[in-house]
Amino acid sequence: MADKPCLLVVDDEPDLVQSVSDLLRWDYRVLGATRASEGLALMDRERVHIVMSDQRMPEMTGVEMLRRVRASHPDAVRLLFTAYSDMDAVIDAINQGNVYRYISKPWEVEELKATLRQAYAYYQLQEERRTLLLELQAKNVMLMKVNTDLLRANELKKAFIKVASHELRTPLTILLGLSEHAVRMLKPQPELHALADKVRLAGNRLSERVDQMVKMLLAEQFERTLNPQDVAAAELIRTAAAEIGQFVAMRQQKLDVVLPDDLGTIHVEPDKIRDSLVQLLVNAVKFTPNGGTIRLAANRLPSLSGRGAGGEGGAKLRITVTDTGMGIDAASLPRIFEPFFTGFDVSRHSSGTFEYDKRGLGLGLSMAKTFVEMHGGTLTVASALGKGTTFTMELPLPLAA
Repeated sequence: MADKPCLLVVDDEPDLVQSVSDLLRWDYRVLGATRASEGLALMDRERVHIVMSDQRMPEMTGVEMLRRVRASHPDAVRLLFTAYSDMDAVIDAINQGNVYRYISKPWEVEELKATLRQAYAYYQLQEERRTLLLELQAKNVMLMKVNTDLLRANELKKAFIKVASHELRTPLTILLGLSEHAVRMLKPQPELHALADKVRLAGNRLSERVDQMVKMLLAEQFERTLNPQDVAAAELIRTAAAEIGQFVAMRQQKLDVVLPDDLGTIHVEPDKIRDSLVQLLVNAVKFTPNGGTIRLAANRLPSLSGRGAGGEGGAKLRITVTDTGMGIDAASLPRIFEPFFTGFDVSRHSSGTFEYDKRGLGLGLSMAKTFVEMHGGTLTVASALGKGTTFTMELPLPLAA
C-alpha cells in the first residue's frame, strides 16, 4: 500500500466516494471525505498525490477547495469532476492553475483511469523537476563556495607573486650592481673582464625574464606572443656556445663547433632559441665525462617543394648537439622532455650547473622543447646507453626574397 499513489476523493455523496474507492483500490491508496473541511484535514495528515473533488458541495465548491489545496499543498495534482452546467467555473479554475484537469459526470471507467494515470505521471514529472531544482540549488551553493575559495586563492597568489618578485629582484639588484662594478674594475685584465661581462649580461637577461613573468602572472596572461626578428643564425649559435665555454674548459672537454658559411638569417626571438641551445649544451656537458667531446653543428635543409618556408616541406635550419657521454636508457627516452622528469633515483639527487651527472629540477629540456615549438620547430632526441646522445633542433627558415 505504501508504494501506491495516494488518491483523495471528496464528494458529499458517500456512495460515490465508496464506489470510486472500490473501483481504484488495486491501483491507488484511496482516501475518502464527504466534506471539503474533512478533505483539507486529510491533506494535512497524509501525503496525497492526487486530489479529486466534486464541484457542488455544501461547505464550499470544489474549485474553492482545490484553490486552497494549491496554496497549502502545491505538489498535489488537482482534478475536478462536475456536470456540463459548471463548465465556466471549471475553465476559470484551469486557467488560474487551481485545477490540472476536469472529469465530466457521469464518467467512463476507462477514461477515469486514463486521466488518473496521466495525473500521476504529471506528479512524478513535477517531482523529478523539484528534485533536479534542489540538486541545482545545492550545486549552486557549492559553486559559490568554490568561487569564494578561488577568489581567496587568487588574492593569495597575487600576494605571493609580489613577495616572490621582491625576493628575486633584491639579490638581482645586488648581482647586477656588483657585476657592473666588476666589469669596470677588471678592464686591465681581459680574461677576468670577459667573465665579469658574461655575468652582467646573464644577470640582465634574468632580470628581464623576472619582469616579464611577474607582469604575465599578475595580468593572468600566460600566453605571451613571440617577438621574433631576423638574426644571423651562425652568430646566434656561436653566442650560445660561448656562454658554456668556461664549463667545457673546467671539465677538460672539447667543444667542436661546425658551421658552414651559408647559414644565413633566421626569424626567431633570439633569447628563447639561445636559451634552448644553452640548455642542450649544458646538458651535454653534465652527462659527458671529463675529457669527452661535444659537437655543435648546423646546416640548412632545402624546401622539399623547392620553395616556401616553415611548416611541412619548407626550408629549415637544423642544429644538432652531440655528446660522447653516458647516453639515455630506452625506458627514459620517451619521457626526456616531460617537466620534472630526471630519469633517476631521486634519493641520489644533487644539483649542479656543469658537474658530471648532476641533475636539476627536470625543467630545462621541457622548456627548450616548448620554446622551439613556439617557433613552429621541433626538438627530438636519439641516444644509446653508454654511447652518447644527439639532440636535433629544426627551425623553419624565412621565405627567400
